[in-house]
Amino acid sequence: MCELTVYTLKGNARDMAMEGVVRLIAHNGKVLMEGIFGDSMEVEGKLADVDIMAQSANIIIA
Repeated sequence: MCELTVYTLKGNARDMAMEGVVRLIAHNGKVLMEGIFGDSMEVEGKLADVDIMAQSANIIIA
């Protein structure tokens, strides 16, 4: 299975937001992340990219 590690980007800072993410939903300026164990987290921002080979995604936050 390909779980993602999701990072937030703000300026030059890149911080890990959540590991084990299996679903991303972008809606109304927010991104909902759902994890492999049913956990979830929502952040305000815009999905920048998803890299399946690197198993990572980036969200730009204001």
